[in-house]
Amino acid sequence: MAPDRLGPLSDAEIAQIADELRPRLVGALAGKAYLRDPDTLVVELGRDRLLLGVAARASRLHLEVGHPTASPPPPPFAMLVRRHAGGRRLAALEVEPGERIVTLAFGTEKLVAELTGPHANLFWVGEAGTIVAPLRRSHSTTRVLAPGQPYAPPTPAPAEARWRGRRRFGESPGVADRAAAWYAERLAEEDARVRRERAAVKLRREIERLARRERALEGDLVRVSEAAGLRKLADLLLAHLHELPGRGATHVTVPDDFEDGAPLTIPVDPARDGRQNAAHFYKQHKRLTAGRKRVDERLAATRAERAALTVKLLTLDTLPDEALAAAPAPAPRARARDAERLPYREFRSAAGEAIWVGRGSGDNDALTFRHARGGDLWLHCRDAAGAHVVVPLRAGKPAAEATLLDAGTLAAHYSKLAGEAQVDVLYTHVKNLRKPKGAPPGRVFTSDTKTLRVRLEPERLARLLAPVSDEV
Repeated sequence: MAPDRLGPLSDAEIAQIADELRPRLVGALAGKAYLRDPDTLVVELGRDRLLLGVAARASRLHLEVGHPTASPPPPPFAMLVRRHAGGRRLAALEVEPGERIVTLAFGTEKLVAELTGPHANLFWVGEAGTIVAPLRRSHSTTRVLAPGQPYAPPTPAPAEARWRGRRRFGESPGVADRAAAWYAERLAEEDARVRRERAAVKLRREIERLARRERALEGDLVRVSEAAGLRKLADLLLAHLHELPGRGATHVTVPDDFEDGAPLTIPVDPARDGRQNAAHFYKQHKRLTAGRKRVDERLAATRAERAALTVKLLTLDTLPDEALAAAPAPAPRARARDAERLPYREFRSAAGEAIWVGRGSGDNDALTFRHARGGDLWLHCRDAAGAHVVVPLRAGKPAAEATLLDAGTLAAHYSKLAGEAQVDVLYTHVKNLRKPKGAPPGRVFTSDTKTLRVRLEPERLARLLAPVSDEV
């Protein structure tokens, strides 16, 4: 019986699915590889599309359900898989006995899928057995899973015992199809739930905003209600104008002719005489009275909108999934370190040296003229808009050749020529740059430049863009 709650495949289920797919996929020619989402890689094998998911609650493998959707240009890891596997036949589909590790062999290289729930990940392993690139950064504390390091499978943890031997999709044949259909249904439900939650957050924020506006408009109504009192004060000032002192008084006392004639103290502007103070009260009365209609209309509209959104929030769970608009994820709260934002991204070369890449045209200027030093190396794609790239050099030490090639690759990747096979990159020292007065952001004049011809290599780019592993 299929499970009710979303969860990763067990070792037994992975073995069942691999046994069913092996006769169908082994020997098939690999085509494109793409990421359906950040946690899901799809590899074309013949006429089939093998899906490898490494989401914490849905680590799995099966054939993709439905038709492929149009996707943006593939990210570096998918490009690497496409480059190394494309045009080659799948030589083997192996599963570690009793483990949740699947290996797809393409000649002497392989794609390793660790379908281990919270720690799931994908690795492209070269013919020497070293990691070429991971799909994402690993947080393992027992292995170093960085490019260039030998790949070693994980040691089974006691906490994983609950996933051993479970067969939630029945017996073969048909396990792969049933698992694919079940995950498609459950992930669609999960997506709808997330969209409902986001919609609810958005509605609550909007309702609170309308509540604040309603309170402000109610305060305006209180001030508008004072309009009649201002007209009364103006009438009393004019009625007793001959009794009022001249300018300089901060308040005057007159009989209240509208009540019982008791003395009434009226605050006045000492810079105005009695007639001018009366005119000022009339003006305030007119302004407040004229605004009463607009305040009433806005208050009624605000209350109606708030009531409608409240009803929508209460009935959100009854709406069909198709009626849920994709609500944007709530913006993360700003943290203190956000104020210390640097104008560049930092990468590490194969030699371990830092490489700084400007985030945008305005950030390019900040990187080059405020953060870089005169002796640092500066690179930029020739004859095309792109990021400024800086290699910090200290004590006159030259950049390693590998660092220069890595920096040139990043300059080409973050330019308008990123899709070209070869790109010419200029480089010089920062001290040879100057900023023309009135030049647009990112524009500089250079001197004493040299040219580096860069051939874009997907594996080099994937290594540079992969997050740096900090395992020990």
